[in-house]
Amino acid sequence: MNDTLPLEQLRGSDEAPDRKMIESHLARIVQSSKFADTTRLKRFLKHIVTEALEGRSESLKGYALGVDVFDKPSDFDPGTDTIVRVQASKLRARLEAYYAQEGSRDPVRIKLPKGQYVPIFEIAERELGPASLAQRGDARVSVAVMPFENLSEDPSLQNLALAFSVDILTALSRFRELRVLSRHVTWRYIDARPEPKALRADLGVGYLVEGTYRRTETAVRVTVHLVCTRTGDAVLSESFDRDLSAQSHFEIQDDVAGRTAAKIAAPHGMIHRVGSWCCTETDNLDAYEARLLATEYWRAPSPEAHARIQSMLERALELDPDYAGAWGTLAIIYLDTLRHGYTKEESPTLDRALAAAQRAVDLDASNATGLHALFLIHHIRGNLSAFEEAARRAVEANPNYPDMLADLSICHGFAGDVAAARAAITRAFDLCPNPPGWFHAATLLVEFIEERYDLALEATRKIGDALWTGPELYEAICLSLLGRLDEADECLKQYIEAYGDPMVFLEGTFEIFGKPAYLQERILTALEAIPSGRRTA
Repeated sequence: MNDTLPLEQLRGSDEAPDRKMIESHLARIVQSSKFADTTRLKRFLKHIVTEALEGRSESLKGYALGVDVFDKPSDFDPGTDTIVRVQASKLRARLEAYYAQEGSRDPVRIKLPKGQYVPIFEIAERELGPASLAQRGDARVSVAVMPFENLSEDPSLQNLALAFSVDILTALSRFRELRVLSRHVTWRYIDARPEPKALRADLGVGYLVEGTYRRTETAVRVTVHLVCTRTGDAVLSESFDRDLSAQSHFEIQDDVAGRTAAKIAAPHGMIHRVGSWCCTETDNLDAYEARLLATEYWRAPSPEAHARIQSMLERALELDPDYAGAWGTLAIIYLDTLRHGYTKEESPTLDRALAAAQRAVDLDASNATGLHALFLIHHIRGNLSAFEEAARRAVEANPNYPDMLADLSICHGFAGDVAAARAAITRAFDLCPNPPGWFHAATLLVEFIEERYDLALEATRKIGDALWTGPELYEAICLSLLGRLDEADECLKQYIEAYGDPMVFLEGTFEIFGKPAYLQERILTALEAIPSGRRTA
């Protein structure tokens, strides 16, 4: 359902798209492929939108448009020269084509009714849930955590059931890319639960989190469902069975809430996976959508994908410069130009990443993505105290953020705190059962440090294409240290054929990440033992 907004409602209404949002949307349209080849229609669209926003709708008549937009002489007669009507028809067709494809998920619509030249501005319903335009004009997904239902034989346990819904709501709200409704809004449905589509209309949310609670003397079972309000389908269902003799009830609540929030809202969680599938057809995205695609890029990074994501984020942030999460993501993308070996310009790259990360934290002091970027920058620069402070704040901001925990594990490993590294990556895997392959690099590092080369080799073979260099290099090193030199030689030959001299990569990573001397020595010793490695090490 779209709510058409009369022009006079543009100012002073919480329901209308504000001027900034309309202007940003207009910029996105004229940059799109549908308008790339038509200077005249772009000029036409910009003119009528600007005149309407300036309160000069009365000027949008056939004669004035002919003179002002299409450079007709002063004796122009729109009754005999049909240029304005013809171009208006073409503009309507272009707008319809844009909204059918690239702009299908845009939060605003600009329409030109037939027989008129005054545009109408609409709030559009998004596939991922209605955008909260009054808040910031971005595409954050809206979620309502409904009161959990008590299925225990004892009806007095209803408060414990509700406690799970409160803890899940709190854990979800730490993911700043979601707009999570307050429990004061949803608890009016404790006794009566409308259908999902009715709640979509009533609450303006794209998803519901529903659940049930059942307790016996010795056990607790909690079920959680993520429901799409547009279709009424459960897109995710999970059951948690816990032993009360092994965990306290509070521990169970924390565990279930953290796991549920990560499965739903983490970068590789269900909501963002659905969203990223919807974003792949266009480069003209808002900051939220560009951030979604960044999470997919990290599953299989490449120079081409990196350049595309960086460009989209920079362009989107020009239109929405107050989106903290996107600034934090851009900071990590900038860091990838070093971490992936796309550039050797360490100082300017880190300066640019630091500026973006600091912007994220300045906009939102509890933004875990910005703090994530900050601790990575401080780790690379060897500023241990600043790294520890940013890492502490990042975990406090969102202890259920798997990507941040995986990167934190790698930093702890290089810093020599193996126990903290193992704890962080274990938690990341608990929260993200289907992680990108690069998570296994953290496990590889921990096992390699502790000289468990068989387990390090196992982790290496799970990395796939998720690193900036082929995993064959790490596999060869592990095989060498296990004494399996023939296999190591074959792996290293494959790496050299695909990527060239391994020392070029290793020396770069030694310099960037400051790998401890004992690890550098161990890696070089392993390479020297491999026949094809003796020519490079």
